[in-house]
Amino acid sequence: MDKSLLGWLLLLGLAFPLLSILLDEAASRLERQQHPLAVGLRQVRKYVLPPLAVILVMRQVFSVAGKDSWARFVETLTWVAIIVAGLSLINALLTTEKQPIKWQIHVPSLFFQVARAVVILGIGYHIINEVWSINLTGLGSAVGVASAVIALALQDTLSNLVSGLLLLFAKPFKTGDWIELDGKQQGRVLEQNWWSVTIANPFMKLNIPNGVLSKAKIINYGQGGIWKNISASFSYDDSPNEVIPALNSLVEGINGIQSEGFAVVSSYENDRITYDLWYEVVAEKDMFVAPELKVRLYYLTKRYGFTIPYPMQVQYTVDAKLGIPSRIPQVVENRQQELATYLRSLPYFLTLNDNQIEKLAQRTRFKAYGQGELIVQEGKEDEGLYIMFKGRGEAYLKDEQGNRQIVDKVGLNEVFGEMAIFPGEVSPVTVVANEGVEVILIPAKEIVEALESNNKFASEILQYIEVRKKKVRLAKGIKDEASQLISNNGRRVRLG
Repeated sequence: MDKSLLGWLLLLGLAFPLLSILLDEAASRLERQQHPLAVGLRQVRKYVLPPLAVILVMRQVFSVAGKDSWARFVETLTWVAIIVAGLSLINALLTTEKQPIKWQIHVPSLFFQVARAVVILGIGYHIINEVWSINLTGLGSAVGVASAVIALALQDTLSNLVSGLLLLFAKPFKTGDWIELDGKQQGRVLEQNWWSVTIANPFMKLNIPNGVLSKAKIINYGQGGIWKNISASFSYDDSPNEVIPALNSLVEGINGIQSEGFAVVSSYENDRITYDLWYEVVAEKDMFVAPELKVRLYYLTKRYGFTIPYPMQVQYTVDAKLGIPSRIPQVVENRQQELATYLRSLPYFLTLNDNQIEKLAQRTRFKAYGQGELIVQEGKEDEGLYIMFKGRGEAYLKDEQGNRQIVDKVGLNEVFGEMAIFPGEVSPVTVVANEGVEVILIPAKEIVEALESNNKFASEILQYIEVRKKKVRLAKGIKDEASQLISNNGRRVRLG
């Protein structure tokens, strides 16, 4: 027997069955691991090996000529099977997902589609030209003319295709990045294909044609938080040393902000100082955070008494002697008398005499907060004793798991920030405004002096502190303290 024929018989009788067993075993193991390569190996074993073995038998054992119609038919089936299995292998080896598994190659969607097209077109050309020996010269000329016509009709589509390829080579962004186009449209890149790029933001999903995208000014913020800023201007009467810390506190307690505020002076102008407050925010939440910061800026301005520059409204009167208009300066609202009257109306302050009330009123000030702003923060020292003058708030603490536990509701005339009378002690709770509120802040030094000078007043305040401690323990789940609180009949301390 011819040695070459014997070799082919051994190959067909031993190698192919062994290869089939190995592929089956490998596919089974990969299937247990839910690996996508298992599908490709299964298809190679089922679809590629059988027709490949048949064509080898026909050519090498029975010496069937390659030009025979049956041989061509079997070879065509073999190449079609290779296309099917090849596409499955490409699907397993290449991925467009954000987190490919181990040795997978991450590629843009357009490259993934191009790889699949190359396999189909390349093998298809081989089948037509080599297997069936069809002359494609005439067809090529016809295709060339048709291509010119199609190119004119589909110039926008071809422009998108070429622009997409150029964008993939330039790589101004990748899947998962947050981008901004011409300062208008923003979104996170979900997919890039031959025609367009898909981006999404909390409001909509947009398909931007590659041709449009290639001409746009693209800002790529990456995949983490993005840095944004808001600007505010105040008069020269407000020191930057006071304005900058106040602006830095503006971002506290806002969901989505990932950094502390970073305020800087951006410019000095004729009638104002302009500041920029920078902050890092989750891209998808920036559209909600920016408006909230602007609302908070209004309350911050009221809270600290900063002056926003604007054209002065001046009243004029006629001078009796000169007969010419003279300017009357605007009088700043004085709320000291309002404070004194309010403090006298509160039962806890009835034990203080008029001098003590007037002294507290002189040192006390109003502070405004917007909805969601933190008035007092857990773990930080209280600035003084607060009284809820307008609006309502809520006191809470964070448990060991980081969950919010409500300690108390803070209504009108109720006090908080009581730890201010103990130097060095920090607040056990956070108090947040549930709506636009106005509070009265009595500085720690003044309230301590009042406590030291009036035992009755001190007794009332300390009793309130004891009740607050019990509520804090209850929120933390300390049952023995909870029973004491119940026996106290849920006493709620109110100053009015």
